[in-house]
Amino acid sequence: MASISLFEASVAFFCFIILCFFHFKKPHDGFLRNWPGVGMLPGLLMEFHQIYEFTVEILRNSNLTFQFKGPWFLGMDMLFTVDQANIHHIISSNFTNYIKGPEFKEVFDVLGDGILTADSELWKNLRKASKVMFSHQGFRRLSMSTTRRKLEEGLVPLFNRISEEGTVVDLQDVFVRFMFDTTLVTVTGSSDPRSLSIEMPEVGEFAKALNDVGEAIMYRHVKPMFLWKLQRWFGFGQEKKLSKANDTLNRMCTVYINKERGDKITRCYQ
Repeated sequence: MASISLFEASVAFFCFIILCFFHFKKPHDGFLRNWPGVGMLPGLLMEFHQIYEFTVEILRNSNLTFQFKGPWFLGMDMLFTVDQANIHHIISSNFTNYIKGPEFKEVFDVLGDGILTADSELWKNLRKASKVMFSHQGFRRLSMSTTRRKLEEGLVPLFNRISEEGTVVDLQDVFVRFMFDTTLVTVTGSSDPRSLSIEMPEVGEFAKALNDVGEAIMYRHVKPMFLWKLQRWFGFGQEKKLSKANDTLNRMCTVYINKERGDKITRCYQ
């Protein structure tokens, strides 16, 4: 009697899992089934084309906190929460008990040593500096005036035109453009890039790079670490886009920093 090899048994097991998944899957039921071996990853990948909407649905049905179980032995288990009390507990009142660690920093390596990836004393120092900036009256006035101007000159006229013409618009794209324009003006003091306007022009390379970075980081959360590291090593897929986007961000930030330094030198000699 012929014996069954380990490879054949593994293939049969995963075929069984896939068949069960498609047989028992209920579309848009707002939950993820935890399968033996592969965890909840198959269900997540099936809904990845609408990941943001599906995530909202999952969290709403899970009382704002959801534990994702990834494939066995791949270290992909994650806890998602949008509960305000939990968020305040984790990132403010008890931050020292929730160290991000080197793996988190590697996933968000494009952000460098900023406040989102920092731990311990570095995080405390960055948080103090951020609080000083955000609480400054000048910054608050600039933020409010920038947001109000963008609403009056960008968002409201766009919505009026959409209403008059009866056209369909991607709200995610609209609000991403709104956030990009207001953030760039507030942080750099530059003129409005007007990516959000009635004309809705094609976004510039800076905005596109930010979008590519966010997309690549999202993919890193649903791929095994060894897989996206392999893609980074060989330079293909989302990791290739991330590398190009990172170069663009560094170049554009250098331009804004040099411009600000030049303006300060000019003011000193006036």
